Amino acid sequence: MKKILLFNWLLLVPQLSLAAGKAAGSENIWIPILKMFGALAVVVGLLLLFYAASRKGFGFLPRTRDGQIQMIEIRSLGGKKFLCLVQVRGQELLLGVSNERIECLTELPAAKNNFAKTLDQVDKVEKLSLRKVAR
Repeated sequence: MKKILLFNWLLLVPQLSLAAGKAAGSENIWIPILKMFGALAVVVGLLLLFYAASRKGFGFLPRTRDGQIQMIEIRSLGGKKFLCLVQVRGQELLLGVSNERIECLTELPAAKNNFAKTLDQVDKVEKLSLRKVAR
């Protein structure tokens, strides 16, 4: 039913513009039709732009929450099978996910040092060495 109404409406709009054009003395029907399709293209383009920007994470849609569980990485193995690296309360877990079940494959040891910690340690060592040189 909706398709029939939409089809009738799409047929009615050019006819109305033709009738308005004849009343004004203009017989060119293509200008209103091109304007209609141009406006439609602009609206569809804006929708696609908004969708692409939200998928890239520009902040239009909420992506992550600060919680106890964080998805670090997901890798597809083909079909509907995935490997997921999940961090739960500071512990990293490698999960196998398929249609039938989710299984913990292994618990990964925590990284000894991340870049920020290493940088802080180097900064502290440099400050200590500068203090010794200044004495």
